[in-house]
Amino acid sequence: MEMKNLSIGERIRARRKDLNHTQRTLAKALKISHVSVSQWERDDSEPTGKNLFALSKILKCSPTWILFGDDEQAPDSLPAEESPLDDRHKELIELFDALPESEQDSQLELMRARVENFNRLFEEMLETRKRKNKPKSN
Repeated sequence: MEMKNLSIGERIRARRKDLNHTQRTLAKALKISHVSVSQWERDDSEPTGKNLFALSKILKCSPTWILFGDDEQAPDSLPAEESPLDDRHKELIELFDALPESEQDSQLELMRARVENFNRLFEEMLETRKRKNKPKSN
């Protein structure tokens, strides 16, 4: 079955199970209650902002895949065993360490701001999706 035909909650549940997480272990990793995870999976509520971004990280998939189930954004069915750091992460650390401390602080602030902007973007996408799917009253 195509993932875009599933609800957000069904995609979260399927991916959680693919990665052998329980609702409790997922909730603990997200620093939220397991009730919240249960509500997401039942489609009683949806992850937003920071929770959506953190969830995508833990489930090793993109936030847009969680929201929309796009096939081109689909995660691998079984993620490869992760090495401690891939080449991109190593390069990032090397470049970061080459900067003076004041510039490191500045770069961290810029990255935090970008993540916040992405979180807002995903919030807006979710709101747009809700409005689009909301039944029209006559």
